[in-house]
Order: sequence, then C-alpha cells, then structure tokens
Amino acid sequence: MNDLIESFSGVRGIYGQSITEKLAFRYAFCFAKTFYNKESVLIIGGDSRPSTNSLKQAMLKGFAEAGIKKVINVGLLPVQATENAVISFKASGGVYITASHNEPEFNGWKFLKQDGSILYPEQSEKLIKAVHEMEEREIPKSKNSLEVFDKHKEAIENYVNYVLTKIGQESLEKIKQREFHLLADPNGGASVEILEILMDRLNIKAKIINKEAGVFKRIIEPKEESLKPLALELENDNFDFAFGLDSDADRMGIILSPNSAFAQKMGTSSVSGNYVLALACDAILQGTNNQIVPTNDVTSYLVRDVIKKHKAFVVEVEVGEINVVESMEKNNSLIGGEGSNGGVIVMPLKCRDGLMTICLVLKLMASQQKSLTEILLSYPAYFSDRTKLVCSSKQAVVIREKIERYFKEKDWVIKKTGDETGGLKAHMDNNSYIWFRQSKTEPGAFRIYTECDQSKEKATSLLQEGIKAFKQFS
Repeated sequence: MNDLIESFSGVRGIYGQSITEKLAFRYAFCFAKTFYNKESVLIIGGDSRPSTNSLKQAMLKGFAEAGIKKVINVGLLPVQATENAVISFKASGGVYITASHNEPEFNGWKFLKQDGSILYPEQSEKLIKAVHEMEEREIPKSKNSLEVFDKHKEAIENYVNYVLTKIGQESLEKIKQREFHLLADPNGGASVEILEILMDRLNIKAKIINKEAGVFKRIIEPKEESLKPLALELENDNFDFAFGLDSDADRMGIILSPNSAFAQKMGTSSVSGNYVLALACDAILQGTNNQIVPTNDVTSYLVRDVIKKHKAFVVEVEVGEINVVESMEKNNSLIGGEGSNGGVIVMPLKCRDGLMTICLVLKLMASQQKSLTEILLSYPAYFSDRTKLVCSSKQAVVIREKIERYFKEKDWVIKKTGDETGGLKAHMDNNSYIWFRQSKTEPGAFRIYTECDQSKEKATSLLQEGIKAFKQFS
C-alpha cells in the first residue's frame, strides 16, 4: 500500500519510500513556480527528524531552480514559531518540514501562505496537481545563486515575545508570582530551545526531560499512553502538572498526579485535549462576549459548556487545522481549535500551538488563584473513548454511507462535515454521540470516537456499538 498522503493538511509518508528528496524538490519547485516570483522571500524550517535536513536541502534546490533568490532558514524550530517567522520577517510564504505526531520514520511538509497559515484547500489541490503533472527529473547540483540567510535566533526571540505579549503584562506578573513548578517532556522535538527560554521568562521552575534533539524516547504523539511515565514522576515531586509535546509542538498533552482528585474522578491522569481547549478558551475569553469559537466536529461538548459563561458560541467544522482557521477568519475569532489533539489556535497565528496553550493554562491558574485540578473539577464532566480500525479509502466511503443509514433507522440525529470522506456524527442525545471518519494523515486508518456526560463505561459501550456497526458493513 502506498503510504503517501497528499491533502490540505500537508504531505506525509515514510521517508525513503514515498517521501524522498526528489519529491521534496518537485514540491518546492512547483510551490515557488505556482505562487511566487524571483522577488519573493521564503521561509524554511523543520522539526528534529533525522531526514529533515536532507529534505530541506532538496527543497532549497527546488526553490533555486524555480528562480527564488532569497530564503530565510529558521532551522530547528516548532511549526508555530516558523509560521510566526513568515509574519515577523515579512516573507512571502514558506515551508515547514515535519510529519507532526507521526513516528520518526515518517516525514513530510506543510507549505505556508504570506499570513503564516498553511495553504487553503484549493491552493493545495492546485499544487498537488502541478507536482503530478511535472515531468520526472534529477535534482540539479547547482543552487542558481540562491542566498540562504540564517535567522534562527531572531525567529526564537520574535516568537517568545509574541507569546508574552499575548499573555499580557498583568497576567505575566501573576504567573511569575505563582512560581509554578512544571515537568516538561519535549521528547527530543523542535521545541526544546524555545521551551527553556519561555519557562525562564515566566519564572517557572521547570524540569525538562528528553532534551536531546532528534532522540525520541517515547511515542511521538503526546497522549495518555505515551505520557504515562510522567504521571509516575509526578508522585515523587511537588509539580503543579506535567506536559508533553510532539515533534513540531503543535500538539500538547497534560498529565496530573494519579493521586489528584481529578484523576481519581476521571479514572485517568491524562487531561484530554478537549479539557485543554476548554481551559485555553476560558483563559482568553475573559472580558469578552459574543465570540464564536470554531472547533472540529469531534471536539467535546465540554468546550461548548465552558464558554457559555463568556457568552460565546461554538461552530463545528470538519477535522483539519485549515478548516478551523478558515472559520476563524470568517467569524473574526480570537481562539479556536481541535479538542482531539490538544493544540489550540490563537489569532493572529493560524496554526495549532502547544506552547501558547501551556501559557494560557498558566494564565488561567494565576488569574483564578486555583490549582489545575480545582479548575478542572469545576467544569462539567464528559467521558470519551476511541479506537482506530483499518480499511482502504474506497471502503471507508461505502462504510460511512451504510453507517449513516443504520443510525438514521435507529432515530439518532446525524450531523456531517466535509464531503464523503468527512466526519459523520450520530447523536444518541444532546450530549452523547458516536463519531466516524477516515484519517487523512494516516493511510488506511478509520477513526471512531464516542462521548457522553454519563460515565466512562457508557462511552466505552457507545464505542462498542460503533465498532459493531463498522464491522457489520466492512
């Protein structure tokens, strides 16, 4: 099976198989030829995967071959800091090399517009078509007088200042006064350097583990399974909480002590991405009203309930960062995100930002003068479960159609986003649902997610019903 994925979320695959230097060269060449000219200045950056530098060199040759004269290399940097660099350096666009939360053998890239955001879906389609129509050719040895400027340190400082400004001086002082104690695990990703600087500027006593870039000591995606060791360490010291990041730092997961009241209530030390998005919204919506918060259609109704006190409203879109971003642009939103991954989008940057999210959680804790557990326990309780099954893309479309008919016959309310490959949400009641969607970042994966406000056992029971329906029609 071809593992290459080309979509509006970016390009990903296994390095050395579907992701190669030749493909990177072609994409960079077509990107520059399609959208830019020789006067354009482009940004290039990437995460800490072993294949990133080789792909970067191929892309630089692609830009040069397309006539680009100037590129700013921001080096090893999180994706949000790279997107900020596009804005702060007034570049025409750029590219970020990453496979985000996928394992180290994967790599890929996201092309960026002048506002730092990834390409709109129609632009992605145009680029993918151009690449497929381009004749196969060898990577040239010449760089055609391309000038590459190293602005790594400047990009870091610009991003750190952006975050601190967004937090606000009053909140910044409150955070400093609290002298938080955190356990952080960047897992050898792109965030290590910035993380150390941010923690210092916020007067946080932080124990940062797994700091060697490119050395991945756990599963890259920061979720309950991969961050479980942090929970054990929390028992041995007086940390406020622990958190982990993925390779490009757009995803973030929070872990509490197993002895905390929240962990005891929820049956897990992991604070789900839905709670994380709720916390961030609670922090940034203070003093506002009538805000619209775009989320994907698998985000917990917890977010809907928490933002009601700020007289804010949720609008649901299909899974995918750019779908949330487009809705945020349309609704002039301050914040949006996908509760499914713990990455929150805060304008004017238009990408998930795990680092900003941590700072917003600290802002909320400092402003309310409460522990994270106390805040979480004040929120409505929702319970979820999920799984990932295997089927081809063609099978997934047929299965989705049959699942829709199945639940309609049971008188469940159906909501859909996107096209025939988008999300399908079957509501048992206003607060309980089963959600289905084929993955657009993992080949052959079909996701099922459930949520309810009753119990973990009920969420698992709903998941079993979803699995049963999938298997019946597969």
